[in-house]
Amino acid sequence: MADRQRWRPVLFSCPRTGSKVQALLAEEAIGLGTYETVSCLACSGVHLVDPTDGRVLGATFDGTR
Repeated sequence: MADRQRWRPVLFSCPRTGSKVQALLAEEAIGLGTYETVSCLACSGVHLVDPTDGRVLGATFDGTR
């Protein structure tokens, strides 16, 4: 039987709408200092999200640009 990939939820703030968004990332992709590409359900865009803490690359602390 093939190995099944494990998924981990990550919560981030969309920098365009300010909405909280949940996404699933493969556990094997999670590491320190990496950003993962995430499709945003709030704005239909794509963001680079730090899977360890949910920070969006290029966003300020309050979730705006």
